[in-house]
Amino acid sequence: MIRVVDVETSWQVTENGGYDPSPFHPDNILVSVGIDDEYFFTNHSEKIDKGCFHKIQELLDTTTLLVGHNIKFDLMWLLESGFKYEGRVYDTMIGEYILNKGIRKSLTLEMCCRRRKIGSKDNRIKDFTDRGIPFQNIPHQVVEQYGKMDVAITRRLFDSQMSDFKLPKNKDLLMTAKMMNEFLIVLADMERNGIHVDLEELHKVKKEYQAEFHALQQKIDAIVYKQMGDTKINLASPEQLSWLIYSKKPKDKKHWAKIFNVGIDKNTGKSKKRPQYSRIQFRNLVSDNTEVIHKTTAEQCIGCHGKGVIKKIKKDGSPYKNYTKCSECDGDGYVYTPMAKIAGFNQRPRSVYDIAEAGFRTDRITLNKIAGEAEGEFKEFIDAIVRYGAVETYLGTFVTGIENFTNEKGLLHPKFMQAITATGRLSSRDPNFQNQPRGKTFPIRKVVKSRFKDGQIIEVDFAQLEFRTAVYLSQDKQGMEDIKNNIDVHQYTADIIGVSRQDAKAHTFKPLYGGTTGTEDEKRYYSKFLEKYKDIKKWHDKLQDEAIRYKRVKLPTGREYSFPYAERTPWGGSTYGTQIKNYPVQGFATADIVPLACIQISKLMQAQGVKSLLINTVHDSIVADVHPDESYKMGLIFKQGTEDVIPALKMYYNINFNVPLDTEIKIGYNWLDMEEVEIVR
Repeated sequence: MIRVVDVETSWQVTENGGYDPSPFHPDNILVSVGIDDEYFFTNHSEKIDKGCFHKIQELLDTTTLLVGHNIKFDLMWLLESGFKYEGRVYDTMIGEYILNKGIRKSLTLEMCCRRRKIGSKDNRIKDFTDRGIPFQNIPHQVVEQYGKMDVAITRRLFDSQMSDFKLPKNKDLLMTAKMMNEFLIVLADMERNGIHVDLEELHKVKKEYQAEFHALQQKIDAIVYKQMGDTKINLASPEQLSWLIYSKKPKDKKHWAKIFNVGIDKNTGKSKKRPQYSRIQFRNLVSDNTEVIHKTTAEQCIGCHGKGVIKKIKKDGSPYKNYTKCSECDGDGYVYTPMAKIAGFNQRPRSVYDIAEAGFRTDRITLNKIAGEAEGEFKEFIDAIVRYGAVETYLGTFVTGIENFTNEKGLLHPKFMQAITATGRLSSRDPNFQNQPRGKTFPIRKVVKSRFKDGQIIEVDFAQLEFRTAVYLSQDKQGMEDIKNNIDVHQYTADIIGVSRQDAKAHTFKPLYGGTTGTEDEKRYYSKFLEKYKDIKKWHDKLQDEAIRYKRVKLPTGREYSFPYAERTPWGGSTYGTQIKNYPVQGFATADIVPLACIQISKLMQAQGVKSLLINTVHDSIVADVHPDESYKMGLIFKQGTEDVIPALKMYYNINFNVPLDTEIKIGYNWLDMEEVEIVR
């Protein structure tokens, strides 16, 4: 029996004025449940009325496929409220996302139905919600009408999508939808399980890096004052930071952007092609179109006495009620007088690629390149600026993010989202646990520990998954040989370019995704990479041809990515070239293979009745919180589950994946300090 469900809940107002209807917030309640034509008000705080509970449970017991829009939300609320459901699910939001084939469109129920012309939501509820009135305080009649309409149009949306999946052009997409909905159930379990945070350890980490942040701030302020005099520099402004580094700024920003062709090409969506100048031409253009910045000395403005504001006088001699900005000092309170000495470090830009619209580039990549060549106090400054930015991000994004969303029991429940990225790759928020720093430079993973006494954290990581995926998709002979001989492609990259293995991963991925630019050493490596792996290069060309001819590229799983505006470029490539090459690798690896591994591992855990819990999946890895009695058993489950991926690819998609998938399993008492273990059956 196919049934459609929709729940309404209370919510909490967040700091930014949004609504948080999380089932894990202790003050939120389940207000109502709509299943097909049946509608129930629960209004529960501790317990749902028994009669109401039994009626809802009876409907769930006789359901074989539960349909909803963003059904993970409805499912988690039902499960957290004590209901049971063990059947299949179908999310119309995911269905629409798959049928959109990588084209970003709004996936709200309202917009999905509007595009298909199959009805619209009852918006009378907005009269209440716009005033901040929660669902439990809205008249039942209004809520019921709204809820029943949601159920009805979700049913129509489901029927419409099923008709679309039956079309010859979409028939291969149905299996992708089936897999993603199976994965949805695993993700719901992960969210409900939550991630356990050691709050004491989090406090230590926060305190340590706050101290470093303030020390860096003082160091940078001292260097800036020495170089700039009294001139105030906002280092968060890329333009003002460039004044300090290069000691000059454009005379006319519009003319500057024009001569260096800076900006985004409206046709391709990429950066404009920069003109080629000789070194002498480039230096002369920079010199002719910039003005030199000098150190300044500041004196208190006599017009406003350092206040920055004045009281203007009316014709009758009385002052206006409000203050106005002092024109003598532009509201600063001080008048700055240029000195004879040039301010800043007076660095030379190296090429047109160092040019930005408002002057000179100061992004993280550029600063890191500069740091490699800098000396003396300038190097000291650049190193401090790079580290300062990293520590600021670390504290603001990672430490504070975890702190804000962790409850008093030390549990946080990140929201996993399947329908956000163009490739199908998983994303998460509240907080983002797909992007937590690796390594010990920023040891935030140290705070993730087991909720079980003497328990551990276990992680299985697919080795070189993107590279192996690209080798399979291209059937690259050299790549297969290297994999057979256990050649570490990331270490190979590191040895050639001269970086760490971790930093080398980005360089390995870059030619896989069609990247060709960078330093001269990097560009030479990317060229050599595609010379070595010739079949990957041929496959790239084939993908571009396919995108130009058919306006889409297709994976062996049936998953598609549309490129309706792909065209041949004058230099023989294609518009959207990076996406055309990137999406198939990233999509197949992290949107198809890793979810299949999660599904297989979850099935094994259920079959063996373990107490351990899946808690996260990050790109090409899967993480679990391990009960102390189950360390070896979970190691076996992780090993078996990842080995089952290749048979699963055959079962789901009839794919003969002829490239071995290698994994490493690590375990430790926190998510940072982990050791690789060999699992022998």
